[in-house]
Amino acid sequence: MNKNFFITCKNEIDKKVDDILDKEIEKYLDNEFIKNSLEELKRLSKGGKRVRGYLVKLGQMLFGKDDDSYVDIAAAIEIFQTAILIHDDIIDEADKRRGMDTINSKYPGHIGIAKAICIGDLGFFISYRIINNSLISKELKDEIIKIYSKTLHNTVNGEIVDVELPLKDLNYHKNMSEKIIYDIYVNKTAWYTIIGPVLIGAASAGASNDDKNKLIDMGINLGIAFQIKDDLLGLYSNVNDMGKTLNDIKEGKQTIIYKYAIDHANCDELKIIDKYYGNPNISFNETKMIADLFEKLGAKRNAEKLVEEYTNNGIKIINNMNIKNKDLFISFADYLLNREK
Repeated sequence: MNKNFFITCKNEIDKKVDDILDKEIEKYLDNEFIKNSLEELKRLSKGGKRVRGYLVKLGQMLFGKDDDSYVDIAAAIEIFQTAILIHDDIIDEADKRRGMDTINSKYPGHIGIAKAICIGDLGFFISYRIINNSLISKELKDEIIKIYSKTLHNTVNGEIVDVELPLKDLNYHKNMSEKIIYDIYVNKTAWYTIIGPVLIGAASAGASNDDKNKLIDMGINLGIAFQIKDDLLGLYSNVNDMGKTLNDIKEGKQTIIYKYAIDHANCDELKIIDKYYGNPNISFNETKMIADLFEKLGAKRNAEKLVEEYTNNGIKIINNMNIKNKDLFISFADYLLNREK
């Protein structure tokens, strides 16, 4: 990855996000309630990696456009990213986000949940308004809003399944198709993290429909690889790096790793998995036992193989396209898929 170029883009996006939210705060200096909510949105917008905003830039560059026109749309997507994470923190009952107190934990009881819902909604509406107010043609604006709306719609569909699927019992999980898990990966991760941002950038640079369809196929493959990699890190990374192992197993997160494990476990092993996976009172040592059992059953090795396969499929699509700056894009994809935290 070209680290200096990435940092330059990240700094541009950070500045634009701050400028937009500062102007919003100035409008409500005489209203402490709205002002406070906007300040909380700005607080939690700090510290983001800006991956999605950067992918808007790379999407433009694939089709030869390299200027700062991407930054407004990138900021809109990053504000949406913060907004949906605020709602995600309610779902996960999370105490920390980006090293800071979540809104639902900072304010006591129901008011914390209520504020988080309102502030998340506020971020959604601000992000749409940024796109609507952008100085681009009506045709391009309509196309970007169409892509953006589809991305948001798919993301929520994926989240619905992701929230409810762990509530089903082990027998249901054994008999269900892997397609349900892949639907989560495609809707919640691939569209949200890769396809939407890259498509918006590509559209703003005049990409053809054929090229945009190829980018969707590319994004599906890389998005699946990205999520399986994330699942692996959630189970096998250093807990100080990710801090997710306890939560992933405690929440009974539905992953290809879990599905492979229960499909290859014997009766005694299934009893152990059923007892501990999704148990909110599980200890750290018990989570390590489950992670080790999944590895013994071959689930870790299978997931690593899938990451490699889907990554190669996505990169092959990019390599076969007649586009520019593909090396820059591939190096960033490689960074995302080989990260250790």
